[in-house]
Amino acid sequence: MKSAITIYLLFTFSFSLQAKVLYRAPSAGDSGAYYVLKQSKQTDGTIKVLTSRVGKGKAYTDFTELKINCKKRLYFTLAGSSEEGARSKPSKPLKDWSKNSKWTSLVNGSSKSDLVYYVCR
Repeated sequence: MKSAITIYLLFTFSFSLQAKVLYRAPSAGDSGAYYVLKQSKQTDGTIKVLTSRVGKGKAYTDFTELKINCKKRLYFTLAGSSEEGARSKPSKPLKDWSKNSKWTSLVNGSSKSDLVYYVCR
């Protein structure tokens, strides 16, 4: 029992260390910095991800929650919001976008393709 608790605590601690991981750095074409804040495997095999994009000069932060299908290399946008300033997590509930969303193919070089390749590695 102690070993199970120890393993659980180590897993939880290591996941919390990776709570904010840069997956796409600012570039000449896009001055935003993109982060994975949370990710979890779902029972249907997809991966649910909360991401953020901190805009130029840390003026704003966009948050997006998605489901990713690694086998098919598709993503589905669930929710999102935008807040002023650089934020490490949303301060208000995300707006549900799932009703107007669909499974979407990747566009090479896009931030979403970078995200899917990062999460599915």
